[in-house]
Amino acid sequence: MTIRQRFATYLLACALVCGGAVAADAGNASASQLPTKSVAATVDLVSMTAAGALAAMGTDNFDSRFQDAAYAVATRLEIDGALVHQAWMRADRAHQIALLSALTQVGVPYRRNASKVGVGFDCSGLTAYAWGQSGVELARQSRSQLRNSAARTRDTAQAGDLVYYPGHVMMWLGVDNLIVHAVGRGRDVEIGHVSDRRVKRLTFGNPVG
Repeated sequence: MTIRQRFATYLLACALVCGGAVAADAGNASASQLPTKSVAATVDLVSMTAAGALAAMGTDNFDSRFQDAAYAVATRLEIDGALVHQAWMRADRAHQIALLSALTQVGVPYRRNASKVGVGFDCSGLTAYAWGQSGVELARQSRSQLRNSAARTRDTAQAGDLVYYPGHVMMWLGVDNLIVHAVGRGRDVEIGHVSDRRVKRLTFGNPVG
């Protein structure tokens, strides 16, 4: 991360510490209970817990902060938090960093041709930023990002891998069709799920092979 990015993450992490750690329980909700549209989230529990996990990476507090972030996402999407946490734990460190980095930007507005922390992102700008935090440089065009990634299926993909349908790139949350993405004009960086009509057109890719 750059100094500016680290400072932004630090501020979010401080807000998390001041507000207390998350101990949310997503209950027994199933994927069939998912909302029909993406769920917008301001800079709140999702982004703060993700920032807290990033700030704690490499420390004894990381595991609990990482779980906090997973459960915050699961609670927002009304699914089982344990499923999300387990999927994230199976991902390697590069994927975890990229995914958490994207989640720290939930609530940031969509801006075309932008990739600026806390200011605005378009879809490929968000994925490029997030993977850049893991030291992986991605092209700034969605199709090129997938073309330069190793092909994966839903069964072989990790949380944090790229998910693409024509004209739009996202990051997989590791469960069902759940994603984080910069949606489009008039929307924010959001967590949600891919609509049923687009599921069959999805392509998965691993930027680090």
